[in-house]
Amino acid sequence: MNSSKTALILGSTGQDGAHLASRLISSGWKVYCGFRRGSGAKTWRLQSLGVLDKVQLVNINIDEPFNVVDALKSIQPEHIYHFAGESFVADSFIHPVTTIQANALGTLHVLEAIRHVVPTAKLFFASSSEVFGNAKIGEMLNEDSLLRPTNPYGISKMTAQQLVRMYRETYNLNATVGILFNHEGPLRGRNFVTRKITYNIARLKTSNGNAFELGSLSASRDWGSAEDYIKGMVASLEIEQADDYVFATGKLTSVREFLGFSAKAVGFYPVFEGEGVSEICIDKPTGRVLARVSERYFRPFDTSARMGDASKLTKKIQWQGSRNVEKIAREMVFVDIDRIKKGITNV
Repeated sequence: MNSSKTALILGSTGQDGAHLASRLISSGWKVYCGFRRGSGAKTWRLQSLGVLDKVQLVNINIDEPFNVVDALKSIQPEHIYHFAGESFVADSFIHPVTTIQANALGTLHVLEAIRHVVPTAKLFFASSSEVFGNAKIGEMLNEDSLLRPTNPYGISKMTAQQLVRMYRETYNLNATVGILFNHEGPLRGRNFVTRKITYNIARLKTSNGNAFELGSLSASRDWGSAEDYIKGMVASLEIEQADDYVFATGKLTSVREFLGFSAKAVGFYPVFEGEGVSEICIDKPTGRVLARVSERYFRPFDTSARMGDASKLTKKIQWQGSRNVEKIAREMVFVDIDRIKKGITNV
């Protein structure tokens, strides 16, 4: 790639933003990382990938339209990746107005700024599988599937996604939508169930601590690799024509299976006993309880398991797809063990 190209990442302090910054830097791009004031402490992801001193940090609040306009005038990016906004489904029920404003209205501010300041720039907007709502058993969701979200977060993402499409069709913006199913990796926060599992398995492997608690072990997700999905995002903007793409693996993995993969990776022999709220995971040779189910982690408004069909993406850009979930769990748990051994406790 031409080293003179400039990219702007909105929401750069999260998992996806950090992986993307690293990939773009390695390809010769000049990268500006937008972040909201107060999120500076979250730059640990950029630091852990060794790119914090190689990017330009810019304070951008997408809730403030003139702030976005000023940033685009100053940076003049050729590619813009939009990850900014609220990202927690459960929180969206508590703060529905904030969620709608940040994700829908914030995206409108970004689109308007692009239209008036850098109309030839290419945009990648990160949407979510939550736009589909509940799926039928065995249903494979694609770009043409019905959008019927069941929570404020999904509604906000659906609205933003439709705005991006409208600006593409009405104003001829080169704006691509990525409908992202769950994607994981070592840069996940501990408030996500996959990282909660790998962190606690690493903790139990390196110490004599107590078992940890989880919600339903039967809950399932289409889990892919964040790092691999980023490759697809970058490739999607190399295509001349903007479009909508599903990013998914097409396979479901339960929380129980992910827990098993993580425990086996570090040498435990996990077996599950009991049912429902009485279910526990023990290390068979020692009888040590690794994890137990707790009702307080049950989600009152959880959506059904969803699988995505990424065949359009794989055909259009020859995307190689995601590494399997067992490998993802293994990578995550060993990074957590390494962090514990190094005394890194704040991530």
